[in-house]
Amino acid sequence: MSTHIGIGFSRQRDSQQAAREAALQSRTQLESTRVDFALVLITGHYDPHDALAVINDLLRGARVIGSSTVGIILSGSIERRGIAVLTITSDDMKFGTGAVEHLDTVNTPQAGAELARQCLEDFGEHGRQIFLCFVDSRLQNVSPLVQSLQASLGSVFQVIGAGSCHQLRPDDTFQIHRRQVLADSVSGVVVGGHMNVGVGSRHGWRPLGKPRFITQASGNIIQTIDGKPAYSVYEEFFGDQAVRLRSSHSGQMAILYPLGILLEESGDYLLRNAVDILPDGSIVCQGNIPEKAQVHVMIGNKDSCKQAARKAAEEARQALLGKEPKLVLVLESMARLKLLGRTAFQEIQKIKEVFGPKVPILGMYGNGEISPLQSTERFKRPHFQNGSIVTLAIS
Repeated sequence: MSTHIGIGFSRQRDSQQAAREAALQSRTQLESTRVDFALVLITGHYDPHDALAVINDLLRGARVIGSSTVGIILSGSIERRGIAVLTITSDDMKFGTGAVEHLDTVNTPQAGAELARQCLEDFGEHGRQIFLCFVDSRLQNVSPLVQSLQASLGSVFQVIGAGSCHQLRPDDTFQIHRRQVLADSVSGVVVGGHMNVGVGSRHGWRPLGKPRFITQASGNIIQTIDGKPAYSVYEEFFGDQAVRLRSSHSGQMAILYPLGILLEESGDYLLRNAVDILPDGSIVCQGNIPEKAQVHVMIGNKDSCKQAARKAAEEARQALLGKEPKLVLVLESMARLKLLGRTAFQEIQKIKEVFGPKVPILGMYGNGEISPLQSTERFKRPHFQNGSIVTLAIS
């Protein structure tokens, strides 16, 4: 039987009707009654409990994970409303899923270790290739979770993921595992077996102005830059407009002008969104911040985003060692969707130029991405960052 892949999508207004249409489309493409794994992406217009119940009834027995999203990426379009279902049936690929709840109260490194344990236990004794996860983006510091996953799965094991988000009600962000719709959680899947994978990641943002240095930081909070309150770096560039960072409508500036932390080992910039500004001017980010690192305010444009998408695809394609891809998954920052607007699909066209026009593509826009970046060792380590595009090719 080898491997069969189906992708279904529906923008029907009713949650159950949309779920049924997407799941049936996907399952029909498999040419098999058996479904081994399903990935479900749902925008905030639907009741995920109603949708997931229908999907599980139609894909009985499948291991299911998924996420809320602000937009769904398909081979032929970008959809801001809808439900997408990816199904896989394979004698070659193996899957193991898991989930951990209550990230707002549990020890984050322990949650990462527990998620890895669950997935590996469900996966069994097979060759492991890639780990994919969806994490609640309201978790203020995702880095300890990523580091724990890497430690549990192995130092050379590839870990990728995205932050779940919700365009209508941010507090209703959710993750999916089997028959459960979860909040404040992380769900994931180990994928392996007889297969090849390629991962590529880029962002395309460039630094503004002269280099500055983080003089005081703790965890995911930057207290001072060049000895001044961290927030002053935005005041220098944007003046009175920087006040918006302190308001409830801070998202636009913080997303489109992230901070870039220079990674000395690779020369790349790790992007960090400012998710909060404290009364003393400290900036709260979504991931760990190293002290003494060089930092810039970053800016992107439409052309640099599209070129970054192509480079990420080329990196993933090269890792396949000449094998033709059966599927391409794309995990992308919602900042890129905001920046590109109606031209967002041009990024996907760049990816198709690399992999060919007929390759099945499915993806999502999220709030934060997990992807491997170059380290001082021979292998790449996963980092959590913002503003990037991650491409996973499977052959």
